[in-house]
Amino acid sequence: MKEYTYSVARVRARETSLLTRQDVEQLLAAESYAAALRLIRDRGYHSQEGEDAERVIADARRELWDFVSELAGDEALRILRLPVDYHNVKASVKAAFSGMDAQDLLLDGGTEKGEFIFDCVRRREYAGLDPVLAEVCEEAMALILRTQDGQVCDIYVDNAMFREIERTARSSGDRFIQRYAQLLIDTANLKAAYRCAVTERPLSFIENAVYDGGTLNVRELESAAAQGVEALCDAVASTSYGGCVEAMKSGAAALEKWCADAVADLMDDARWDSFSCAPILAYYHAKTTEIAAVRLILSAKRNQLAENIIRERVPGIYV
Repeated sequence: MKEYTYSVARVRARETSLLTRQDVEQLLAAESYAAALRLIRDRGYHSQEGEDAERVIADARRELWDFVSELAGDEALRILRLPVDYHNVKASVKAAFSGMDAQDLLLDGGTEKGEFIFDCVRRREYAGLDPVLAEVCEEAMALILRTQDGQVCDIYVDNAMFREIERTARSSGDRFIQRYAQLLIDTANLKAAYRCAVTERPLSFIENAVYDGGTLNVRELESAAAQGVEALCDAVASTSYGGCVEAMKSGAAALEKWCADAVADLMDDARWDSFSCAPILAYYHAKTTEIAAVRLILSAKRNQLAENIIRERVPGIYV
C-alpha cells in the first residue's frame, strides 16, 4: 500500500495558496474582465502561451494534474481520470459525427490522451486504446449514427463511465474512494431524475437516463420522476439526500450547486486524514472547484453579466 504521509505534507503546503472566499469576493467585485484577469494573475494564474483566460485556465489544469500525478497512487488517480476519459469520448464521438475537429473540446488528465481518443473515433480504428474505452467509443459512434441523437449517446457513455467508476472503486479497497464514487453516482442520478421530471420524460427514457447503481433506490427514483417534480421531491425527502428537496424546488441551477456542495463537504472532511489518499483527492477537488469558479467569473465578466447573476452560479470555495 502506498505511503501518503510525505504527499499529504506537500498538499498541506499547497493548500495555503488556494483562493479564499475573500479572493473570490474581490474577483466578483472586479469592475471589468481586464481587472478580474489582473487580479487572478496576481494569485498565480499564468500561461506561457499568453494571458487569454482560456489559456490561463488550461495551464492551471495541466499544472494541477502534474502535481497530483506526483503524489497519488494509481487507484486515486484513476478515479479522477475516468470522468476526463469519458468526457473526451463524448466530445470525440459528437465531433466526428458532425465532421468537426474536437481539439478545443478535449481535456487533459485522462488515462488516454484526448487527441488519441478522437483520432481513434474519427478513423473508427481502436487498436492501442484501452479495450473497455474502445468498446464504449465503438458503441457510442454506432449509437449516434443510428439514432442521430446526441443526448442518447451521452446517456450511454455516462452509464459506461459509472460502471467503470464503480469497478475501480471496488478494486481499490479504499473506503474513501468507494464513498466518493457512491456520491458521484448518487448526485448524478438525482440530477438526471430531476431533468427527466422537469421535461416530463416517459418512464422508458428515465430508466436509461438514471444509472442503476449508487445508494439510492433507483426504481423508486425512476418511478417518482415519471410522475413529476413534486413526486420526485416526496421520494427523495425520506432519503439521506433529503436536503436537496428545497434545491429541486428552486430549479436546476440550485440542485447543481447543492450536489456540488455535497461533494465539497465530503472532501472537506477528508482533508484531515493524513494516512491515505483522501487529502490528495480533497486538494484536487478544491483546486478544480477553484479553477471552475475562476473560469466562470472571467467568462461572465467578459460577457458583462451582473454580479448577482454570477454569484448564484459560482461553486463554493472551502478555504
